[in-house]
Amino acid sequence: MNVLIKSALGLCFAALSMNHALAADDSEIDMTCDSEKPVIMLVAGRTLDAERMRDYAIALGNSDLYPNARGYYLNIPRPVRILEGEPDADDVALMVRFPSECSAVNFWYDDFYQTEIKPMRLNPSAGDYVVTLYNEADLPPYMAGKVGDNAYASEQSLSN
Repeated sequence: MNVLIKSALGLCFAALSMNHALAADDSEIDMTCDSEKPVIMLVAGRTLDAERMRDYAIALGNSDLYPNARGYYLNIPRPVRILEGEPDADDVALMVRFPSECSAVNFWYDDFYQTEIKPMRLNPSAGDYVVTLYNEADLPPYMAGKVGDNAYASEQSLSN
């Protein structure tokens, strides 16, 4: 896996765990989720310690967490061009597509991630991120036939 992909993985997963760390309390985690519709996870915020995030990204990239969740990056987290505003040089925004909300939630709360990977970027925090999930929009009619459908293959078709 190349360094750019590993860095992107690290930024995404750091953002995910940062949000969890900030919201952590003794309440039970709501694991209710939709298992049918794809979602986009948006990770946005500021990297505070690039070296630690790089180490975190390498560890995460060497794990099976991301492939097991069937998630993948839709973008590189640094802008190609700034059209409005003045973001800080350390600001990032990363979009990750998952086959369902359940897939993203299960990734987020995975025991290995929480106990082995996440601690690599804590105490002190290596980044300050907000992580949210969004339903994927339907393809508008004017794009029909102009782009692929991006549908996830069924588990059965993957084993053939």
